[in-house]
Amino acid sequence: MYFKDVGYLLKEESITDKLHRPKISYTESKVFCNIKSITQSEFYQAQVAGLKPEIKIEVKCCDLADVTHFKLNNKIYKVLRLYPKEDITEIILTSMVVENEK
Repeated sequence: MYFKDVGYLLKEESITDKLHRPKISYTESKVFCNIKSITQSEFYQAQVAGLKPEIKIEVKCCDLADVTHFKLNNKIYKVLRLYPKEDITEIILTSMVVENEK
């Protein structure tokens, strides 16, 4: 595997601004990754649970303890699941789009 794509692991931090209002910021760390597609069975199993996986990313094992989001091509995705294998970790991502429910 070549790990030719570049992404950013994001760790969420809660800070306060000048007026002491809570604000969320992210700490980025650059990683090389492989972009893969979600398999058909994974997609339908997630749909049953009410989740909408979009992309599967493979990264070499690193510190993924507090990773909550992943940035790829200037778009931020939320981490649904981490699946560690031997020396690689699969990260399943979903979009951050908020849907209006009526």
